[in-house]
Amino acid sequence: MRSIISCLFFLSIFISSVYSQDKRGKLIGNVKDTTLKAINYATVSLLKAGRAEAVKRTFTNNKGTFELIADTGKYILSISHVGIPENNINVQIKNGDNILDDIILTTVPNILQNISITVTKPLIEQGDDKLTYNVESDPAAKSESASDVLRKTPMVTVDGEGNVQLNGQSNFKILLNGRETSMFAQNVKDALKNFPASVISKIEVITSPSAKYDAEGVGGIINIITKKKVIGYNGYVSSYYSTLNNYSESLSLNLKTGRFGMSGYIGTSGSTKNIRSQSLNETTPYVNAAFSKRNLQGERFGRNIGTYGNLEITYDVDSFKTIALYGNLGGYRNSSNVNQIINTEYSFQSPEIAYFFQNNSAKNPNAGIGTDFIRRFRNKPDKELTFRFNGQFSKNNLFNNSLQDYPQQDRYVINESISKNKEYTYQVDFTQPLNGKQKLELGTKAILRSASSDFTSLIKYSNTDNYKLNPSNSNRFNYHQEVYSIYGSYNFPFKKLSFRTGLRGEFTNVRGDFQSSNTVVNQQYFNLIPNIVTSRKFTSVYTLTGSYNMRLQRPYITNLNPFINNNDSLNISYGNPALGPQILHAVAIQNRFVKGKFFAGINLNGSYTNNMIVQYVSFNQSTGVTSITSANFGREYQSSLGFNLNTPLTEKLNAGIGTQLRYNHIENKSNLLQKQEGISGGAFINFNYKAIGKFTISGSGGIQRSPYALVNTLSTQGFYQVNFGYKFFKEKFSVTMNVNNLHKKYMQFNSVTDDPNFRIVSANINPYRVIYFGATYNFGKLKENISKKKGVTNDDLVQ
Repeated sequence: MRSIISCLFFLSIFISSVYSQDKRGKLIGNVKDTTLKAINYATVSLLKAGRAEAVKRTFTNNKGTFELIADTGKYILSISHVGIPENNINVQIKNGDNILDDIILTTVPNILQNISITVTKPLIEQGDDKLTYNVESDPAAKSESASDVLRKTPMVTVDGEGNVQLNGQSNFKILLNGRETSMFAQNVKDALKNFPASVISKIEVITSPSAKYDAEGVGGIINIITKKKVIGYNGYVSSYYSTLNNYSESLSLNLKTGRFGMSGYIGTSGSTKNIRSQSLNETTPYVNAAFSKRNLQGERFGRNIGTYGNLEITYDVDSFKTIALYGNLGGYRNSSNVNQIINTEYSFQSPEIAYFFQNNSAKNPNAGIGTDFIRRFRNKPDKELTFRFNGQFSKNNLFNNSLQDYPQQDRYVINESISKNKEYTYQVDFTQPLNGKQKLELGTKAILRSASSDFTSLIKYSNTDNYKLNPSNSNRFNYHQEVYSIYGSYNFPFKKLSFRTGLRGEFTNVRGDFQSSNTVVNQQYFNLIPNIVTSRKFTSVYTLTGSYNMRLQRPYITNLNPFINNNDSLNISYGNPALGPQILHAVAIQNRFVKGKFFAGINLNGSYTNNMIVQYVSFNQSTGVTSITSANFGREYQSSLGFNLNTPLTEKLNAGIGTQLRYNHIENKSNLLQKQEGISGGAFINFNYKAIGKFTISGSGGIQRSPYALVNTLSTQGFYQVNFGYKFFKEKFSVTMNVNNLHKKYMQFNSVTDDPNFRIVSANINPYRVIYFGATYNFGKLKENISKKKGVTNDDLVQ
C-alpha cells in the first residue's frame, strides 16, 4: 500500500512539473459585412506560413468578436463563413493584447444556390481498439431504445428479455459519454430499455482497452455517446408511443456562445399500463427427493417508469485551459404482480396443488456531479494534462410481499431492502506526444466506494397472525471498497508496424461488516494488468491488428451479501462473502478492409479464465430446495469468429451483414459433473433505402443464441423490424413508424439447467409484436463539438 501511495505521489509531482504558464499574446478582432453589421459564428483560424493545419481556431460571438491566444510571432489569419469567400490576413502577435482593425468581409449573393452537400457516416466504423456503431446514421433509432440499438451493434448480443452480453461475456462496463454513471450501475437491463436511442450519437464497443482504462469489465466496455454538437444553439424534441403502451418523451438543448458552452437533455420513458406475460418454472430431480416434479406456472403483470437528465457546462479560460462541470439526475421505478399455480408431484402420494402470489416494487433514484480541468499546450495539440473529480450517489429500495397458499399451511413473507451507495473518483491523466509518431500516457486514479444496506425479512403462517422478524434472514451491513491505480501507456512505430503497450497496477482494499450474520469481509489484493496492441497497414485498404489484454472483475455488494432471497421457499438465492476477483486473458486478431463507405471486418477472438465468478445451482434432495449462489468456481475457454460488412449497393441503398460463430466450454471446478459446452452465435442484417425524396425505409433482423452458461442454456431467438420515415419542413421535423416481429404476438424464451442430479426448465412468454409511432423536431444552427472534457471512466464492477 505504501509503495502504491509513493508511486502516486511521485507521479503527481512529475505531472505537475510539466504544468507551466507560457508567455503569449492575445489577438482580438471584429468581423463585419459591408453594411458594418456583425457577422456571428464566422470561423477564425490562425495558421503558420506553409502549414495547412491551424494552430488555433475559434468562432466569432453574436457581436462578431473573437479572441485568440498564441505564441508571439507572425501568422496568417483565415476567416470564413457560409456565403462568404475565405479571407486571409497577415498578422503579428506580440506580448499582451493585439487589437486588429475591423475586418470587413464581402458577401457573394447566391453562392450556395444549386449546391447540395450530404455527408453520411457509415453505419459501422472500426478503429485500432474499438468498433463504432453510428446511431445517427440509423433512421430507425428515433423510435427505439438503447437496448434495441445494441441488438444491431457488432460484438454485442441482446436476448428477447433484454439481457446484454459483450463479446460473449455478461460482465462488462457501460459508460455514458466516457464516464461512469449510476444510471447503469444497478440494473443495466431496465436502464437500457428506458434510455431512448434518439439521444444517442454513437456507440463505441471497446474489447481491447488500453492501460488508461480501468482493468474491470472482463467483456470490455460499451461507451454510449450522446448528441451534443453545436456552435450557436441546437436541440431536439422527441416523442414515441407503442401499441404495447410504451412511451418515451425527451428534450435536448445545446448552446455555445463565446467561451461558454452548455449541453443537456431530459426525458422520461416507460409503460402507461401493466404489460402481461406468462412464466413457467419446472424442477425435475433425477434422484430420490422430496418430490418427483415441481411446476410453477402463471401470469405476471408489470410496468416501469424511468426518468433521466444530464447537464454539462464548459468554460474556456483561454485557448489552452477549459473547466467543465457536469451532473446527472434520474432513476427508475418498476412494479409487478405474479400469480402462479404450484403443482407438485410425488412418487408415493397424490399430487398437491398450491398457489403463489407475489407483489414486487423497486425504486432506484440516482444522481451524480463532477468537474474536469483540461490543460493543453502551445504547438502540441495532442499534449494534455487533466484533473478530474466525479461523485455518484444512488439508492436501491426493494420491496416484496409474497404468499404461498398450501393445503396444509400458508406462508406469508415480506422482504424489504433499503441500500445507499456512494462513489468518489479522483483522477489525473497526462498525454505527451514524442518524436516520430510516439506518444506517452501516464496517470493515477483513486476510486472510493461505500454502501450501507438494511435488509428485513418478516414471516407468518396464518392470515390472522402478526408478522414476526425472521432473524436468520434479516441483515444490516456496511461495505467499503477502495481501488488505487497507476498506469503507463506507450505508442510507437517499428518499421511497418505500430504498437501500443501498457501496464496498469491496481491495489484493491475491501472491508465489509454484515452485522446481523456476524460476517466480516476483509480483502486486499494487488494486480498488474498488461496489454499490447499491434497493427500493420498492408495497403490503403487492408489493415491487420493483433492484441492481448488481461481483464479482471471484482465482486460487489450484491455478490457478497449473504442474505437469502426466500420468497419461494423451495427456490432460494444468496450471496457469497468469500468471493474474490476474476481474471480473464483475451487475445484477438482483426482484419479490416476500408475503402470509401465500404467496410468489412473479420475478427478472431479467444479468452480463458480459471477463477470465473459464476452462478451455480445446487439441489437438496432431502428438502427439495434449489439454491443459487456465486463462487470463483468457473473455468471457461471461449473462441469466436466474427464477420461484419457494410457497403452501399446503389446510390440509394445501403446494406450490412454480421455473423458470429462462437464455441465455449464452461465448468464448475468444484463439481466437474456440472459443465456446459457448445456452439452459439448469430447472424444479422440491416439496410437503409432512400425511396423517394425525403422518404426512407430501413430495417434490421437476425437470429442469435447466447453462449453456454454454467447455470442455464438459453434458446435460440430471432427478431426483425422495419422502419418507415419521412421528413418535413426542410428536414427539421421527422415522423417514423417502426413495426417489429409482426409474425408472432408472443415469444417464448426458454432457459434450461441440466445436471446429473436434476433438471430445471424456465420459460417466459412475453409480448413480441409491437408497432412504434414517433416524431422528432430538430432546431438550431451550425454544428461543432463544444465539449472538451473526457470525464471520469470507472469501467468496473460486476453487472
